[in-house]
Amino acid sequence: GALVDSTALIRALAEGKVAGAGLDVLAQEPVIREECELLRAVFEDRHDLRTLLADEVLIRMQNVVVTPHSAFNTKEALRRLLNTTVENILSFEEGSPINIVDLSKQGAA
Repeated sequence: GALVDSTALIRALAEGKVAGAGLDVLAQEPVIREECELLRAVFEDRHDLRTLLADEVLIRMQNVVVTPHSAFNTKEALRRLLNTTVENILSFEEGSPINIVDLSKQGAA
């Protein structure tokens, strides 16, 4: 979602510079489901309202298709996820875990 300048895309679509767009994620996607939040004053401090409005406009444009965020949901991808999970569990049980996430490098507490 953050890779696309939603306002620029809307302009390009409206001006015919881009014929159509297919999107599977929007910049403020999680927030769109909570439109009632728009009425709250604190909402402005937590979200970019311009981007949120642009996402709302994109959803309603005739030359834009927004698909469910499910590109991962293929047999091959699910098989890889399952295999990786099994490998992680077995390697942990053997005392030599793999695919370890170092939280100190992630900025997590």
